[in-house]
Amino acid sequence: MKSISDFRSQMENMLISQIMPFWLRLIDKEHGGFYGYVSSDGVIDPQAPKGVILHSRILWTFSEAYRRTKKPEYLAAADHAYSFLINQAMDKEFGGLYWMLDAKGQPSALFKHSYNQAFGVYALSNYFLATGKRDALEYAMGLFHLIEDKWRDDKGYREQLSREFAPINNEELSENGIIAERTMNTLLHLMEAYTVLYEATSDPQVKTALVFTIRQLAGDMYNTERERLEVFFDSNLKSLLDLHSYGHDIEASWLIDRALAVTADLSLSASVSPVTKALYDHVIRRAYTDRGVYYECHNGRDNTQRDWWVQAEAIIGIANDYQKFGNEEDHLDKLYELLDFLKSEIILPSGEWAWTTFEDGSHDADRELAGPWKCPYHNGRMCLEIMTRFV
Repeated sequence: MKSISDFRSQMENMLISQIMPFWLRLIDKEHGGFYGYVSSDGVIDPQAPKGVILHSRILWTFSEAYRRTKKPEYLAAADHAYSFLINQAMDKEFGGLYWMLDAKGQPSALFKHSYNQAFGVYALSNYFLATGKRDALEYAMGLFHLIEDKWRDDKGYREQLSREFAPINNEELSENGIIAERTMNTLLHLMEAYTVLYEATSDPQVKTALVFTIRQLAGDMYNTERERLEVFFDSNLKSLLDLHSYGHDIEASWLIDRALAVTADLSLSASVSPVTKALYDHVIRRAYTDRGVYYECHNGRDNTQRDWWVQAEAIIGIANDYQKFGNEEDHLDKLYELLDFLKSEIILPSGEWAWTTFEDGSHDADRELAGPWKCPYHNGRMCLEIMTRFV
């Protein structure tokens, strides 16, 4: 019989018996951090570069898993990731986090990106909440002030800068043949990071910045007619592409709600909550199927591949909508349909998830199981969110 308590139990089991053991095996005891690449067939490449975003996401995940379970092996892994992030990924001369390190933990891509700094804030704030270590919070606040000083301008947040913070092309977070000067993706994760930092500090400057990110996402970046967030923008926040990112929109639907709750600003919540509901409803109408959620829609054409992270964010989005509006049967049906799809077509024998699953059930053999963008943050957070929401 379907029940939210059974669903929660299955999420907890998935986290503890499948996802976390896979990532614990990737600890690099010789050079620090975690191995930077695992192929689609599960082969670790010990010579692969180590992405800093990957390590921030690993730090966040193990910190959150320790907060919720108190398992000592998760704390040890979080400590290991923290040491790598601070001692090897942080630029001691100019400040901020590098983009990429080599296999031995030496900087190899020295430019700075606001997206990358955001995940540093997110991870370090959560590590502080897990451990109480004040140094971690001081590093998080240092990155916050750096972002506000170097990346913020009168229109919002810039993207890619040189090591010394000069503007350079945003190659890393642009796609589909355009170079974006601002992106919804970066702003979404700045908001996410500032949400946790404000939880950790109650700092009024952080709250002001957090409210700005919420207003800009739900205002400048939200297309009222199409009920979606636009994705890529020029410097004046003009949309550059007809693109609907289903995964980001359903992720935004619950992340914005979380940010609103943390601000405790009732008037802001009243004005923005209709946007989060519209984002959720539109994705469910357009992209939800009983075999997963589509990836995106470009120029009116759906890309029906099912990427791992979209399914994880959809489960949290559905759970969030259920908590807000009830209708248990409909939401439980969707949650169990997605869980069945994960078990039958996405979760691999290793416990990790295939990056992309196509309509015919095949996987993209060229996409890795771990890498600069493939991490335990989406699927691990899915489990942790369900465990936390339905105690």
